Amino acid sequence: MLRGIKVVELAYFYPGPYCTQLLAELGAEVIKIEPPSRDPMRFNKAMFAALNRNKKSLVIDLKSDEGKEKFFEIVKNADVVVEGFRPGVVKKLGIDYESVKKINPSIIYCSISGFGQNSSLKDVPVHDINIMSFAGVCKITGLKFDKPMDPNVQLSDYASAMFATVSILAALIRRIKNGEGCYIDLSMMDSAFASIPLHTSQLLNGLGNLKDFIKNPGYEIYEVKDGFISLGIMDEPHFWRNFCNALDMTEFAEISYAERIEKYSELKKIIQEKLKEYDVEGVFKLLREANVPFGIVNSVEEAKGIVNERNIIGKAKYSDKTYEVVGYPAVFSNYKPKRDGKVPEL
Repeated sequence: MLRGIKVVELAYFYPGPYCTQLLAELGAEVIKIEPPSRDPMRFNKAMFAALNRNKKSLVIDLKSDEGKEKFFEIVKNADVVVEGFRPGVVKKLGIDYESVKKINPSIIYCSISGFGQNSSLKDVPVHDINIMSFAGVCKITGLKFDKPMDPNVQLSDYASAMFATVSILAALIRRIKNGEGCYIDLSMMDSAFASIPLHTSQLLNGLGNLKDFIKNPGYEIYEVKDGFISLGIMDEPHFWRNFCNALDMTEFAEISYAERIEKYSELKKIIQEKLKEYDVEGVFKLLREANVPFGIVNSVEEAKGIVNERNIIGKAKYSDKTYEVVGYPAVFSNYKPKRDGKVPEL
């Protein structure tokens, strides 16, 4: 799909490398430039393999004149540059967008940073948990526990990688139309904030926290005999009715959504008592036949069986070992993403 597109990566850890990994799986040529000290992520080979397969890699000291000269030789014929340094670093090194644009006017140059290039916080060093704290995500995830919580999922890293990828693809399409390159200034903070639109739509407009996800007995995790399940019933009378009928709770089948939220504690207790009578296999059969939105709380290892039905798991060879990695998740009718591949050695 992106055959013929050349991407130069100047990024470490998660956001930048995952962005270029997605582009590589879609067929782009990705050249990863690492400093003499190497990408710090190489200490964990499994994680590095997940974000860096099907790339080429070069060690270049960008602080040296020779290194800069080599960098410009590479970007002279590139389509995209992705960098993940703190604002001001690439300008100090002399490899910023304006410098690259002089030798390659059609370049698409994407900078991923914590707060963006012009933020008052641009000089603050951050990782994912820090951004999620600043963005309000830790407070949202901790609402049920009355204290901020680390979601233990790298939302801002992932979101910024995805928004960077979408932005680059949009810029490539625009360049086809008018021949112009562009500069993309992407903030992890903005990306995290943009990833919670349901919550921000309420909180920014003075409507309070979303009770749909906090005080809704139909949107909860419940314990069964040998595990846990999740329910996902929103303001959907037919699903709630199906659920109540299946669990012999017919006296609650016709109550309104507002009443369900009002009686949250009472209904949650009743539902929990009912579900504790079932094991995972039994509740799976019951709720599937009743046509109710539900899920089994799996481990990642257990979830692999479902994902493997669509052949999303790939193999990445790094040094003398092969790692399982999660590949590009879309299934195209006329293209197979490059989920398998080698990890570049240095």
